[in-house]
Amino acid sequence: MQRGFIMITAAMCLVGLLTLVGLATDLARLYVARNELQVFVDEAALAASFELDGTPQGITRAQTVAMAGPGSTPNRWYFGTQAASGVTVQFASAPSGPFTSSPPSPAGQRFVKLQVNATVNFYFLPLVPGISSAQNVTVSAAAGQCQASSLGDGMSPFSPDAHIPGDLNYGFTVGQLYTLRWPAPGQRKPGNGCAGDNGYSPQGSSERGYVDVGQGTGSNALSQAVIDNNFFLPAPLAPGAPLNMLTGQASVPSALQTRFSQDTDLTAPNFDAYRGNGRRLLTVPVNNGAVSPVVAGFALFFLQPSPCGNQNSSSCCAEYVGPAVFSSTRRGAGTPGLYLVQLVE
Repeated sequence: MQRGFIMITAAMCLVGLLTLVGLATDLARLYVARNELQVFVDEAALAASFELDGTPQGITRAQTVAMAGPGSTPNRWYFGTQAASGVTVQFASAPSGPFTSSPPSPAGQRFVKLQVNATVNFYFLPLVPGISSAQNVTVSAAAGQCQASSLGDGMSPFSPDAHIPGDLNYGFTVGQLYTLRWPAPGQRKPGNGCAGDNGYSPQGSSERGYVDVGQGTGSNALSQAVIDNNFFLPAPLAPGAPLNMLTGQASVPSALQTRFSQDTDLTAPNFDAYRGNGRRLLTVPVNNGAVSPVVAGFALFFLQPSPCGNQNSSSCCAEYVGPAVFSSTRRGAGTPGLYLVQLVE
């Protein structure tokens, strides 16, 4: 009789143990599913934010990327076996919203919010009275282009003069060519300048346009600063920071041409037609045009073929694009300045 009691007790304990294992399995599957969906919406929101550029095409690209997920992390969950359905995509001009799926205008839409609804089926939890056989899981994330106040690594060592200090676009016109590096004063002649600077003359120490970013004055150091954005200042530059301009820049034209040649799109005549890897793009501090220049803000410029012409006495020109987004080949969706793509929710 004692043996029978032990067997019954053992069987009951085994059933209870298996039930607990089953419940733990369902709860673990729910936890994993929620985490997988959260990873998807986080990465998809970040990837979609890079596509926003203030145009209808940017909204369309962002929607496509948000629904499919970034290339390295496709839209998969449930241990990689299913595509997430029920994905909603909304946009806003501020991180706090309001978010809408159909913004009245793409201009200024810098933030993307994703929400995903999915159903996780249970196999053991329904054995407990009052628990359904499935659980709806809802996760969301928001990311966007957040305004940055300074830039270090990644900055290109040029500083175009603002034509109108205090103006949002610094007095520049989007699509126009402006000077990255000026010829020496005695070498400035009609026809060797940049179209956007016609009638404009730089002042004082800003007369050459090339910024000392702590790299030194040797030709190799100058070239590497242009090609690789080597940055050796003790702290990033921010608006109001003084700029130290260099005058000896013999290696700059060849370095700019090398950087141009490293791009995968060498034929685009302007930024709107550009589909390259980003080597023709330069994020630079714009200076206030004073005799002792300081940083007025940041902007994105696009290199033309033969950016410095065929002579060292020619100006080095680039197209003014507008707001810059760090690590992106798109222009920013906000007002001119510098932006970083970050999660905000």
